[in-house]
Amino acid sequence: MKDNSTENRMREQEEISRLQKAKNKKGGKYYFIVLIGLILLVDIIDNITTNATGSVTSAFIREFFIEGHLFGNTYDLNSGLALHNTINLIGYVIGLLTPFYKAQADRYGRKPLFVISTLGMTVGLLTVYFSKSYFVFLLGNFIMTFFLSHDIQIIYLLEEAPSKYRATVYSFIKGLGGLSAILLPLMRDFLLHNDETLWRNIFLLPGIAGLIICVLVFLFARETETFVDGRLAYLQIPYEKRQRQKEELKQQKKADSNKAGIINAIKFIFSNKELRNLIIIKTIFDAAIIAVTNYEPIMTEAGMTPENKTIALYFYPVIYCVSVMISGILADRWGRKKTIVLFGTICFITFALFVVSARKLWNPQIVGLMYGLYLGGYWIGRDYMEIVSTEMVPTEIRASIVGAEGLLVYIGMALGFAFVNVGILFMPIWLTCLVFIVPCVSVSIVLFSLKVRETKGIDYRSIQ
Repeated sequence: MKDNSTENRMREQEEISRLQKAKNKKGGKYYFIVLIGLILLVDIIDNITTNATGSVTSAFIREFFIEGHLFGNTYDLNSGLALHNTINLIGYVIGLLTPFYKAQADRYGRKPLFVISTLGMTVGLLTVYFSKSYFVFLLGNFIMTFFLSHDIQIIYLLEEAPSKYRATVYSFIKGLGGLSAILLPLMRDFLLHNDETLWRNIFLLPGIAGLIICVLVFLFARETETFVDGRLAYLQIPYEKRQRQKEELKQQKKADSNKAGIINAIKFIFSNKELRNLIIIKTIFDAAIIAVTNYEPIMTEAGMTPENKTIALYFYPVIYCVSVMISGILADRWGRKKTIVLFGTICFITFALFVVSARKLWNPQIVGLMYGLYLGGYWIGRDYMEIVSTEMVPTEIRASIVGAEGLLVYIGMALGFAFVNVGILFMPIWLTCLVFIVPCVSVSIVLFSLKVRETKGIDYRSIQ
């Protein structure tokens, strides 16, 4: 019977052989263009999945709670939304497992999770479409919540793009992907005809498209060169030497390339002062995520008609697309810090203006402009904080760090969830969100400017 060390050696030899084949296999002259296309398609599904439920919140609250009298009770918009958010907390608890799932990208590679996560978002979308009850609808949302924050396609992009133009390439992909959210108001027009009882139709076409994209990713995406090189370099160290290194590393606090995984990634974060500061700041920033996504209920409570809400929803994708592209150019020229501070400031100022314009029933185009600016500014600030975190850590634990970061910022999200959920029972939803978003976003960008160093131009392969 073979001992464990012999079996481990055999498995590693098989892995080395597989990785060598992947390294030697040329993707072709146009592979990078193909990869960018695949990443863009997945990001489109990601953006639609992220925004689909939020674009019809009032509709499903009305169906399941106000008209459906869930659990035999009577609800208005705020009390129905509060109960839904409370029940939906289960999805966030399930989401705590996502970082452990993400970390597998450091063990098994980026591609397997690229395929699985794309499929997961698609299954969630189709489950919601076919739901006949609130609890099946919840199941679909839980599936989407789990796979939504994977962002493996972004790790792909950041690892494959030239370091000099990393933010620019990233921003153009994110911008074009974000522009796809314009499909949501288009579907409201042509599939719902502004009849919000047909809200499920929003989920069908993205679900079908996601299945096709998943097949394309499986067939044409290759493992990232950065991961292959890093993994080969580690496996080609003599087995006995690696075992000795592992024993020595058990006595050290600092995580190394052999220590992928969430627990080790968390240890790495808390042993690195700069990264620890960044995660704390991002936790404060992410506390506002629940509040910033309540734009549709705020418009509904203000008395905007379905037609005017649809008009307003057209503005976000276009503004986000342009803003993200501008942010990438700024981030590569000015640096990440100035970019985050700029868009964070835009976020909390324009959110206040969004609330005023919606409540005063100004022209829906103005409401849409403010909505697009505040939500776009928020996502850009959040995304660039995550990019900065990837530019502080070695390749071998990068996915684990992103996963651990997601786990830690759940603390802030839980606080934001609790505040909003309790607040809307006593205050209008617009006021609840306003008094939470402005302090969270403004404090976090001030701390970021003071406590986090610039990472522009970092070469991923040079990080130790």
